[in-house]
Amino acid sequence: MRLRNDIWQGDCGYWQDLFIRENLLPLGHAAWQGFITEGRGMVACDVAAIDTGSVDYNSDIVEHTVRFVPLLHVSAYLQTLHLKTTVIERLLDTVQTYDPVQEILLLIDEDGQADINLLRNLKVAPVDCYQQVQRRWVEFQLDQSPGDLYEQKY
Repeated sequence: MRLRNDIWQGDCGYWQDLFIRENLLPLGHAAWQGFITEGRGMVACDVAAIDTGSVDYNSDIVEHTVRFVPLLHVSAYLQTLHLKTTVIERLLDTVQTYDPVQEILLLIDEDGQADINLLRNLKVAPVDCYQQVQRRWVEFQLDQSPGDLYEQKY
């Protein structure tokens, strides 16, 4: 039997699923914006250190910064996270083979702890995320214009 997300994530530390669910539109927007302007790459999300047991994803805002890392810079970026060479090589292969129309390659970094996700079978595809954020830009309270989402603080 699988526990509800709010129970098992709070107890086991797997908070990323709820974070992704609550931030899918901006993450998908960054993925598609990056792909159409830079080509293949990955979304990198730096999350402020949080107490995962006390976050209420229905009302709390988790501070984070989202940026798109183009394929040309992925290896150097991953090396700054001190990932093993074999992990970096597998991620580079994934960057070159994932389907940017239907999938998002996402790295979440919380205080030096990297969590890597290949989001598939999304109910909202990256292009749809992009279009929804563009239409509702003010709701996302972004500091920059819609075309400048390479690094954005939420």
